[in-house]
Amino acid sequence: MYAETGINIRRAIKEDVKQLSELIYRFYSFNAEFDPSWAAVNNLRELANDRANKLVEDQESLVLVAVQGLEVIGYLVAYVEENDLLINGRQLVIKELYVKPEQRRQGVATLLVNRARDEARKQGASLVTVEFPAGNKIAEDLYAKMGFRPYLVRYVKEV
Repeated sequence: MYAETGINIRRAIKEDVKQLSELIYRFYSFNAEFDPSWAAVNNLRELANDRANKLVEDQESLVLVAVQGLEVIGYLVAYVEENDLLINGRQLVIKELYVKPEQRRQGVATLLVNRARDEARKQGASLVTVEFPAGNKIAEDLYAKMGFRPYLVRYVKEV
C-alpha cells in the first residue's frame, strides 16, 4: 500500500473479475480510436469478462491491479518474452495498461509500471518493454516521462 495515495498495487484475484472486466472493455474501446485495426468486436463486453476470468487464473502472465478503497482503478497485463540470441533476451512486455480517466495524472500508471518492473527483476528480465497503438501521444508521453525510449517498430498491413 502506498500510504500517501491510499493505492494498493497487487496481483489480480478472482474477486477483481467484475471490475477488471470493465477496465478491459474500456481499454479496447479506447484503443480503437487510434487505428481501425484496433476495432473491437460487437460482443466486447462479454469477451472482456471471459478475458478477465482467464487472466486472474493465468500463472504465466503478470496481471496487476491498482486498488483504492474497494475500487479497482487501473490494471496492467504483461508477460515474459525470451530470445536466447540477445544479451537482453529476457524481457517483460507490458501489453495492456489502463487507468480510469478520473484517476489519471495521479501516478497510478507509474505505480503499476514500477511494480511490474520489480516483478521483472525478480523473474530475471533485463528489460521492460511496452506496446501500445501508434499515435497514442498520451502513452508516448507517459512512458518517456518514466524513462522509456523507442525500442521496436511494428508495421501492419491488411491481408
